[in-house]
Amino acid sequence: MNIKRILVLILVAVTVIILLAACTEEVEEEYDGPPTFSPPDYDLPEKGNDVIRLLPDGRRHIIIGTFYDTYYDSTHTSIYDNPSISDPETAQMALDRVRYVEEKYNVYIEFVNMTWDGIIENIPISIMSGIPDADVYWVEPQFGLSPVLNNMAQSLESMGLDSTHDVFAPAGQNVVMETLLIPGMENHYFFAPSAFNVDMYMLGYNRELIQLHSLEDPQTLWYRGEWTWDKFREYCRILTNPAQNIYGYSGFWTNFLEGMLFSNDASFAPGPIQHLTSPETLEVLDFINVLYNVDKSARPWDPGDWDINNNLFREGLSGFWIAVPWINQQWSDLLAGQPAPFDVGMVPYPVGPRSTAETMKTFNALTNKYYFIPRYIQDARQVFDVMYDLTNWFDGDLEYRDDLLWFENHMISQANIDIYIDVVGRNGFELMMSLGFGPSLDSMIENTTGPAEMTPAQYAETFSLVFQDALDNYFR
Repeated sequence: MNIKRILVLILVAVTVIILLAACTEEVEEEYDGPPTFSPPDYDLPEKGNDVIRLLPDGRRHIIIGTFYDTYYDSTHTSIYDNPSISDPETAQMALDRVRYVEEKYNVYIEFVNMTWDGIIENIPISIMSGIPDADVYWVEPQFGLSPVLNNMAQSLESMGLDSTHDVFAPAGQNVVMETLLIPGMENHYFFAPSAFNVDMYMLGYNRELIQLHSLEDPQTLWYRGEWTWDKFREYCRILTNPAQNIYGYSGFWTNFLEGMLFSNDASFAPGPIQHLTSPETLEVLDFINVLYNVDKSARPWDPGDWDINNNLFREGLSGFWIAVPWINQQWSDLLAGQPAPFDVGMVPYPVGPRSTAETMKTFNALTNKYYFIPRYIQDARQVFDVMYDLTNWFDGDLEYRDDLLWFENHMISQANIDIYIDVVGRNGFELMMSLGFGPSLDSMIENTTGPAEMTPAQYAETFSLVFQDALDNYFR
């Protein structure tokens, strides 16, 4: 334990003693909040483990702990309090919603930017003290999952929410809020604003290159249930022409690995136990090995230039690559309004031998940000209801919520939009990017610095120990 952490713990211990002393029957003092905040004075009622912050006028003060500046809340009186305002109409709707929620629940709402390092330090120390510094935390899973798994959060079920509530609707069908069920747990703790997912990665492909080789369109194969690993491998081999610097697949191995894992119901880290050595995951590693090292139909990875690995598709040098609306937008911006030199299709990852086109996951839910309400907060249901109503600034009108025009403009064709919608909302659960380090396939795939150094079996055995140590630390 380093000196900084020791000093933090000593400071917290002293603060907790002072706060607990202030809450005894003999002493009645107003609670001014932790020293890092400057909220209005509270009238803190007697409590056991129930924390509620009341302003002198009786309103409940709800603090939302974040790690960046967030808009809008009770501290804001103008839409231009947000220096990065982009749409005055929706900004005014959001600010008006704050006023509505304030009156409906008799509350004062405040987003508090604890900073990235600050919120990571604050969450466990603050909750363990019995007096959380926020009524609800806004987190990324890489630092928010651990406190939830360590019994520091209140479940939605304990707040009286049941299956009839909108938050429990299937992924992609929610209107205001959605939730995430952590594998192996019965209750739900995380919840987040719903939105149409515009960050789902798929495979882009050069339709003209496909047609040049008299191959069926991959979208046709998908709808016919024939878009499989074997078919993808066949296409990559046929499209590859090293003499012309054309490869069947050329793209980020990161998104490719995650997509291929989901396509085979496989995972590196689905929970406390690593799955690198499981049969379904070994199948994924073996398949990637075949593309890069056996067939050599995947472009050798360039670890020194991430962009070139994926962006050579723009020059017509890739059969398949990683595609998502923001990548399509970059290409569109480069074209500066000029017509694209070839037609781009988009298709889900090919279906692995252990999955089906109907059940295959397509998106890692842990790339989202989530709220959770910590233990010790009194009347957590009211906090949830406030967050729910505050989030519904669009009053159920999805045209305002989703801004689908941007998405549609960067999907290139209606056929791409249709197939995207066909698989959106299929949330998977993969921890491999939430453990404080990123897995690397550099040692297992041919790259510009040389051939692969490990077989798939060696890779799985070696990194299974690394992942298990990380998971043991994560779930302790």
